Amino acid sequence: MRYILFIFSLFVSSLVIGQEDYGNITKFLLQKGYTFPDSVKLNTNKAQSKQWPDTLYYNTVYKSKLLGSLTFPFAFTSIEKVVVTNSTNNTTSSNYEPVSTISLGVGYTWFWGDFVFDKEDDKITVEPKAFFGIYEGSTGSAFNKLAGLYTGGFIGVGSFSVFFGYDAINKNPSIGVGGRFDLYSVSQKHLHILGKIHKASKHKKIEPIISPE
Repeated sequence: MRYILFIFSLFVSSLVIGQEDYGNITKFLLQKGYTFPDSVKLNTNKAQSKQWPDTLYYNTVYKSKLLGSLTFPFAFTSIEKVVVTNSTNNTTSSNYEPVSTISLGVGYTWFWGDFVFDKEDDKITVEPKAFFGIYEGSTGSAFNKLAGLYTGGFIGVGSFSVFFGYDAINKNPSIGVGGRFDLYSVSQKHLHILGKIHKASKHKKIEPIISPE
């Protein structure tokens, strides 16, 4: 029994080592189900095989229907309903004002953009254009009220984001301004490509075909 476990552990180790020999782009494409032109093993997932072109080239701009990633939104300014109590006649009034806020959360973003398989750096360069997304479990702390728990969505261009949500604790709608940190920027394996991929520009003849390394 120990001999069988030893052989099995060697087999698993060889697979791990073999995968580590691949470059970052190759690992990404294998993870996404791409079949390389010179591969003897075909992709049995028809949806994935139709998603990718037959041949991919380095340093060539590609586009898909949408791109996606887990994201961590943050905001420092928001427009919220502020309630003011008049101590003289013991009356209250409310209006919407900009307030200083520290808001952090987690969500998912979809965006339009291009991506390039960069041969020199062996990484995927993404150029996001416009994006939208949802977030929940986001916490905020305004200086003039209790901390809140927000759920909502966001839209934006580039690194600028506008958040709109509802504070479940303070029972208050809110609009915020801030940014987001997309997880794919740390590890490209978290980049999700949605829809059929096609070239956004004609590849140059000098650019090599992407193949396992």
